[in-house]
Amino acid sequence: MLLGHLSRNLPTTSTTDDNHQKPTHQLMLLWAPFLLIHLGGQDTVTAFSLEDNELWLRHLLNLLCQACLVLYVLRKFVALAQYQLVISAAFLFVAGIIKYGERIWALKLGSQKGLRTSTSTEVKYREVEDSERHSTYQAIVMYAAIHTEEGVRDIFAGRKMLDMREAIGRKFRYIHVYADEEAQIGETEVNFKRVEIELSIMYDDLFTKSRVIRTRPGAILRCVSLASMVVGFVLYVKMMSSSADTEQTTAVYNNDNRSRVDAAITYILFVGAFCLEGCSFFIVMMSPWAWPFMGTQAGCFSRVLFNQVVWPIFSRIQPETKPWWSNSMGQYNFWSWRSISIQGLWEKIHDTKHAKVTTEIKKLIHELLRPRHPKLMPILVPESYKFVLQLPFEELLLSLHVWTEVVVHKADKSMNTSNLTLAGKEARQRLMDTCKRLSDYMFYLLVEHPAMLPVSTNVQDVMTKAADSRWAWLYSLEKLTTHYAGPGRDFWQGQSPFLEQQGAIDVELRRLQMLWVRILLYAAGKSRPEEHARRLSTGGELITLVWLLMAHRGLGNVKVGISLSQEDDTGIGHLLYW
Repeated sequence: MLLGHLSRNLPTTSTTDDNHQKPTHQLMLLWAPFLLIHLGGQDTVTAFSLEDNELWLRHLLNLLCQACLVLYVLRKFVALAQYQLVISAAFLFVAGIIKYGERIWALKLGSQKGLRTSTSTEVKYREVEDSERHSTYQAIVMYAAIHTEEGVRDIFAGRKMLDMREAIGRKFRYIHVYADEEAQIGETEVNFKRVEIELSIMYDDLFTKSRVIRTRPGAILRCVSLASMVVGFVLYVKMMSSSADTEQTTAVYNNDNRSRVDAAITYILFVGAFCLEGCSFFIVMMSPWAWPFMGTQAGCFSRVLFNQVVWPIFSRIQPETKPWWSNSMGQYNFWSWRSISIQGLWEKIHDTKHAKVTTEIKKLIHELLRPRHPKLMPILVPESYKFVLQLPFEELLLSLHVWTEVVVHKADKSMNTSNLTLAGKEARQRLMDTCKRLSDYMFYLLVEHPAMLPVSTNVQDVMTKAADSRWAWLYSLEKLTTHYAGPGRDFWQGQSPFLEQQGAIDVELRRLQMLWVRILLYAAGKSRPEEHARRLSTGGELITLVWLLMAHRGLGNVKVGISLSQEDDTGIGHLLYW
């Protein structure tokens, strides 16, 4: 819009006309290439959503149109013999083209096709020894950036494990192989930290200019762009300082208040551009891929400087205890959704909550993914679960979610009337919290992000039908055990009497805890890479971390497909298995 305005209001002379019109605002010439620099954006933001990456050709067309308009403006000023301004503007034009071109390049590399492109132009890191990968936080960051980044990119591009290059696949899978049982102590937080770092690097690849800057051509162009801006600024300052010696420029810049304002605006644009470059550089250097580059490419002296000065700064800004993602899981409850579906959007926003991903939940996930057996150990569940496990996935989630509410309510109500010790009460409270968090999280995904789950129908229709049903209006959770008429009714009829037995509540809580973790892993294994990539721009999801952890083990759609249930040999019960 600004370029269109400049091209329509170009000066035809360099001074006022015979009718004493206002002087031409010649400094506007420099504003045109500044627009290109602005459109190029910061290094930390190239796309606001995954769809922007797929539309990189549209941005390329826009660059060509904007560049033609800037050249048209420059040609008009050349005709007016404003050579000092034109030369300064030409350098800014070069910087603007490079900045905008970097963004389009980053969008192209962040597209699904771009993720599959060769990385031969990227700067190669020095290899990190396998023995270093477990030792320190610094080694974890460097190993994730150097050895597994390409494998993670392949997984997000939709490649299977067998489609990876052998060297990449070997490093990608080796990260989660343990030597013995003793080596597994403390591995939960380490493995989650690795995955957090990998996802952070993947976010940079998809939504920032990091992948462009990591290439040699990109680094060279960045230096050229910055040098062009500096030269353009120096020429502008020199021209302004010598303007008092030229009668024509004195008339234009010193005798017109508006021209003085234009000069001040131009200075602000220059200062703003340099400040943005500095801030972008600082933020980019906080990225996990930048530090391994500095540490592995530098010489011996520089490596010492890196270890003694640079890394301590990074570890203070991004300490090991600080998560690399939101570290939260959305919480949504069917009873809230039922009222929300009637009252409107504001209540929906108000009732959406988030809970911290606890260490207990991470341990449960990690325990099921430990490679102790060729197949993970199955979970034996009562025969009554046969009915609910055969339901479509969305109905399965709804039925178990409501059932979990009933069990947690009964457990909480009987807490003070039972003969539990203090330790027993604390253990039950942890079970209740874990069950409810996982249940509400899976229901949150079902309502808010059904595309991340293996659903088979329109979730909105299923939820609306359930919310409008007669049983859903029973405010007493105790009545649901006898009046429930939703999905999995046979399951409720067979399982409800079990809760009346002595000690059955704790047994059911432990079963539900493991069951929800298994369902989370099953859903993660069936999910699509593009959905996980899309959610990275909003802080990430727990299911994405689980999906990538499983990919490191070769589980899920990347290699070994998984199922949810199977009858055992005796036909007595059902097994949740891989």
